Amino acid sequence: MFKLLLLIILFIVFFPIVKMWLLMRRARNNMREALDQARRHAGEQEATRGRSTQSSDYDGVGEYAEFEEVSGATREPEPQQPASTTANEQQVIDAEFEDI
Repeated sequence: MFKLLLLIILFIVFFPIVKMWLLMRRARNNMREALDQARRHAGEQEATRGRSTQSSDYDGVGEYAEFEEVSGATREPEPQQPASTTANEQQVIDAEFEDI
């Protein structure tokens, strides 16, 4: 009788503990695999980005335009904008509330 009771208690206690341990182990392995995959992917992107940004000597052709400072040039201020509503626009008002 004692052996049967011990077996039942072990089954009730030991089985859920083992099951939980296996689930935790599987989740940990899945998380580790996902993080490793993300690191590899980020490393690949970094490698391709590093190759594309490295350039040889600048040959004067492309996006860069030389800057030339013009001295004495001033800009006239823009005229003031009129108010947002002008005389020919009608002002929108709220509808009046009526009880039914």
